[in-house]
Amino acid sequence: MHTLRGLRGDGLYIVAVTGATSADFHAALFEAGIDDLLLDEGQHHLLRCLMRAKRHLQLLQAQEQRHLALQDRLDSWQDGLDHLPTPIYIKDVGGRYLGCNAAFSEFVGSDRDKVIGSTLADLLPKDVAEAHRQSDLEVMQKGGVLRVETDVCVPDTGMRHIMLHKACVAAPDGGLRGIAGVLIDITERKELEARLTTAAERDPLTNAYNRRKFFQVAATAVAEVDARTASFAVAVIDIDNFKSINDELGHGEGDLTLCSIVDTLRANEDEGVLIARAGGEEFFAFFSAEAAPRAADILERMRADIARYCQVVTHAGSAGTISVGFADFSPSQETIDQALRRADLALYRAKRDGRNRLCKAE
Repeated sequence: MHTLRGLRGDGLYIVAVTGATSADFHAALFEAGIDDLLLDEGQHHLLRCLMRAKRHLQLLQAQEQRHLALQDRLDSWQDGLDHLPTPIYIKDVGGRYLGCNAAFSEFVGSDRDKVIGSTLADLLPKDVAEAHRQSDLEVMQKGGVLRVETDVCVPDTGMRHIMLHKACVAAPDGGLRGIAGVLIDITERKELEARLTTAAERDPLTNAYNRRKFFQVAATAVAEVDARTASFAVAVIDIDNFKSINDELGHGEGDLTLCSIVDTLRANEDEGVLIARAGGEEFFAFFSAEAAPRAADILERMRADIARYCQVVTHAGSAGTISVGFADFSPSQETIDQALRRADLALYRAKRDGRNRLCKAE
């Protein structure tokens, strides 16, 4: 009987037919796995046995129908989730996956059958898995929804930036069943944000900061120090005879010269110098409190390098060099605008005295 039961399971209804025997024998039969006992004592016993068998069959059929209906609902949910492009998963409190959609399987580069029952440590590098496990523990401890932005390496598409939403899943008894998660790929959005930020902050031709960003950064730097003791420096830089380059060699050559000069100026930005295009062929430079004492030396190096590598000869004379006016200033005594006006006057002196030179404001 055990062999038959193992082959057919609950689909087999086993009836033992026996004559008058002891109650201990009957009990042994039921322990052995029979479903019913038919005593050979007349047709009324057989009829009752058949009715019990029919009832058992009806219960099995009803149970099978409920199982099929439930499976159909689960299949419908799974099919719907698999059609969504967003990776979705659910895991238990121990971090083992209970289910996921096709997008999540593709995201981690593994079949669903392999994902279910696995932990993130089985699918991703140890350090990445540990970081996500810590955020799992955080959301299970605090409840609610946790939103995390992170970079992940996807097998087919490489590094992606994702927004991860995690939420606790309650059990029927009110306890914690696990965590549900949704991964939203926001790589394109982040790239667009970066492009918009660049467009808002930088000159499209030279990639130097624009005027608005210059004043924003300078104001922030001034606000972060003690205005009574800090000292900064600003400079106004103008390209000599730049119009003659455009007129004689063409605007394409003028753009190349402009970009080359800006590259030379920006080569000093890691020394605490900010370069911004003020407009046309004019530029501003802002020197941090640390770089301000060396402003004259840095500007002279810029001027010499540009004269050496960017200078061209036109009918108007040497072009592509720079004239520079700069001024030290203390935020407790004047504003950035006032310091730039003094630097601009020093620039006029540099132009008047022959160009390709550096003058300090009085």
